[in-house]
Amino acid sequence: MRLVFLMLVLSSSNIYSENLTDIFNASIEKANLAFTQSSINPYTNSIDKSEGRIIRSNKGILVFVDTPFMEKYELYGDEIIVTDIELDQISRVSVNDFGDNTLLDIFTNGITNSSSDYELEQTSDSIIINSLNNETYNKIEIKFKESKIHYLKYNDNLDIENLIIFKDL
Repeated sequence: MRLVFLMLVLSSSNIYSENLTDIFNASIEKANLAFTQSSINPYTNSIDKSEGRIIRSNKGILVFVDTPFMEKYELYGDEIIVTDIELDQISRVSVNDFGDNTLLDIFTNGITNSSSDYELEQTSDSIIINSLNNETYNKIEIKFKESKIHYLKYNDNLDIENLIIFKDL
């Protein structure tokens, strides 16, 4: 009887966990999201905020930062085109310049339950991604609310805590 109960608990947990990855992947695949990013900088004792939109087109992913500076990031295959709208400047960066970057990977390819680059910890309302690569984004937390991505939290390469809250457009 205990074995049956244990198998039932494990299988239902796995089904729900897969649903969280499905919710994340579907949200990123559609990617019509508004975001507010708050960065807590312990070095300057300040909180910096930016707001914008993430839109997926048939060509790739577009990220518009609307405040405090107007910027556009276009991710097409192996290249990111960065446009400073206010200064009318464009630069191009190869995705390969970022090396193994779990954060970039999950936004472009989604989350997989069996990756050689990261391990997943899942609860009833969150996914924690632990990178297996020697990179700066070692732990990414994704919290869900009402079957939607609520926020994504991580520390960047300067150990600045970032919190990105998402809403549907």
